[in-house]
Amino acid sequence: MLSMTGFGGGEGTNGPITVSVELRSVNHRFLDVSFKLPGLLGSLEPEIRQFLKEHVARGRVTVSAQMSLARDDEGPQLDRSRLEQGLALLQEAATEMEKVTGTKPELTLDHLLSVPEILRGGETEIQVADVRPALLDALRQAHVGLMKMKKAEGGSLADDLNGRLETIREHLAMVNAQVPRASVELQKKLQERLAKLLDEPLEPQRLAQEVALLADKGNINEECERLQIHLDQFALAMQEDGQIAKRLNFLLQEMHREVNTMGSKTQIMEITQAVIVMKDEVESLREQIMNLE
Repeated sequence: MLSMTGFGGGEGTNGPITVSVELRSVNHRFLDVSFKLPGLLGSLEPEIRQFLKEHVARGRVTVSAQMSLARDDEGPQLDRSRLEQGLALLQEAATEMEKVTGTKPELTLDHLLSVPEILRGGETEIQVADVRPALLDALRQAHVGLMKMKKAEGGSLADDLNGRLETIREHLAMVNAQVPRASVELQKKLQERLAKLLDEPLEPQRLAQEVALLADKGNINEECERLQIHLDQFALAMQEDGQIAKRLNFLLQEMHREVNTMGSKTQIMEITQAVIVMKDEVESLREQIMNLE
């Protein structure tokens, strides 16, 4: 059983590139993914979205990522190839000037430093292909952490659901204990109703209909039996893997119907009080189910 609430983080590297990813998930009816990514990582949104679509059933998932580049401790380096090319060009230029002016200019360090890109280093040009392995590694790690927390939250949620199911079972047992009393009350009402009907000129068929209708209105045996079945099915469904929230929600709707019918069929105080507790627990279960994936 998985909760829709969770958090996971991960970090991946590729050479000097480090990417950190955080996944945060909260309740939502469907899978809804939003992004907080630096510009270079934005082009990888479709791949991230597809990964989450394959591994997360539903929930509002926020993907946050940061990227950093390791500093080159050696600092700028002299590009000897560019130095040789630049020096050759400067010497050629000096020779041409000597032909024109008759004086050969002196070459200095300033002249050499003016050669473009003679020093290499500083910021490294990064391509998306360089970032992708680090980001996907971080994303997988974040997903593992997210699922671990979702499972832990789901376990706590399961404990709460089981506790509420047990409360309903206990109060259903109280109702079942009152069923014989309810039958006695029903017979009494039938006798009173029959005595009144017999004083009126009614056809036998109408009399039989009245008796059957009154008996059905006061009998809660079927509701108790169906509620017990729904409770057992609910407990079994909770042990299954995958998405179970929809099935549990359907069972809760049926449980709510049975409990309501019990309350409407009898006026015995003990049954009414038990019905009130069961209705509250069913509503609490429905609220908790909204947190399940």
